Amino acid sequence: FQPQAALSATGGIMTQYMYRVANPFAVMLYKTCPNSANRWDVICLFVQPVEPDRCRAHPVMFLIDDVSTTAALVQFQQLIFLQDRIIVENQRPLLLPLEPRLEIPTRADGSSVAYRRWLKEKGLRFGTTGAH
Repeated sequence: FQPQAALSATGGIMTQYMYRVANPFAVMLYKTCPNSANRWDVICLFVQPVEPDRCRAHPVMFLIDDVSTTAALVQFQQLIFLQDRIIVENQRPLLLPLEPRLEIPTRADGSSVAYRRWLKEKGLRFGTTGAH
């Protein structure tokens, strides 16, 4: 349940999410659209590595909203991204460990463990503890 799933939402709704990782530096979030029951809002995040422990994120949004202004949509999404950014920037270690034995994962970490295994299979080393 989200109390406000989108800027144009008039009340809380049960929200479904579907994630797609297109490549190690591009992720797409498909999200229930409060304005069109048979369509999804889509938020893409393209990550530009800058240094092994630093990156720049470029969001692209495809939203069904004929009520809100572009400026209001951007401001709403920036608020959401800021909440996520605070969490991401405080994660330790800074470099992503690809070896499962370097952490003690919990059941809730299943998607993270699968993602790291996928990165390791792809041979990605930049920004990981395996780069050293």
